[in-house]
Amino acid sequence: MGATKPILEAVAARLQAQVPGVEVALYPDNPSTWRMNHPRAALLVDYRGSRYGASVDVGIVSQEREIAIGVSVVARSLHDAYGALLLTDAARLALLGQRLPDCRKVRLASERFVSQEAGLWIYELVFEVSSVVVEDADAPAGPALSRLVLDHGFEQEVLP
Repeated sequence: MGATKPILEAVAARLQAQVPGVEVALYPDNPSTWRMNHPRAALLVDYRGSRYGASVDVGIVSQEREIAIGVSVVARSLHDAYGALLLTDAARLALLGQRLPDCRKVRLASERFVSQEAGLWIYELVFEVSSVVVEDADAPAGPALSRLVLDHGFEQEVLP
């Protein structure tokens, strides 16, 4: 439930569909060697971590998971049609309120200017989604179900 990589991939797919004309990718494995090769801009999606709520006692471990997802906006300009400001707005609108795999709707947690360096404007948005994690428990040992009786109130139906 709520596996991290499919959630990030769903964010990237949504951004790719809603913000065309820019590179959209998961954050690089080695950010110190990453170069923006796209002529306009890039949106980089990353996992910022999770916070967990108290365990709910239902016979198995079940906890609320708050997942933080970052979107870095890296643009060659600030104000044009593919500038950092418009792309920040576009990313916010593309994700806010969307439902990701095994999650509740996306909420915005923060947004900020990061830096302007080497001709690139960098902003970051941090989104949060809630999910539930449940232990991967083995099913209790017992006899296998061999037949099922459905009681419809006026008749019974036996399924082999």
